[in-house]
Amino acid sequence: MNCTAKRLRGGLLALAALQTLVSVWQYVFPRSFYDDFPTVSLDPPYNEHLLSDVGGLGLALTAMLFHAAWVMDRRVVVSALIGYVVYAGTHFLFHVRHFDHFSLRDAIGVGTGLGLEWALALVLLYVAWRHHRTS
Repeated sequence: MNCTAKRLRGGLLALAALQTLVSVWQYVFPRSFYDDFPTVSLDPPYNEHLLSDVGGLGLALTAMLFHAAWVMDRRVVVSALIGYVVYAGTHFLFHVRHFDHFSLRDAIGVGTGLGLEWALALVLLYVAWRHHRTS
């Protein structure tokens, strides 16, 4: 495996690890996620069903990313990253339009963190596309 493929696998694993942490928390402990994850309680009222469903969807993304990192097949990697780019992008765009109740510090933190997550996914998608195009 060449250096680009190793970096691509590392990026997939990093995204999968981050998504695993958040999704397991959402799915297994939805009330704790709502109460304790920074800024989540600033959004609309607690809804266990919604948080559990979002956690389950996050676990599906996690499975796709881990599988892509394992097999490193072009179609699987690109498909997993396209799905993640759509998720991360829509999540980021929602939050940057809904900072009404956030402090400046929280808005900058959430916006920056989610923006970096989306940017990493976009970069990995570009790297995957370039890597597999040249191989």
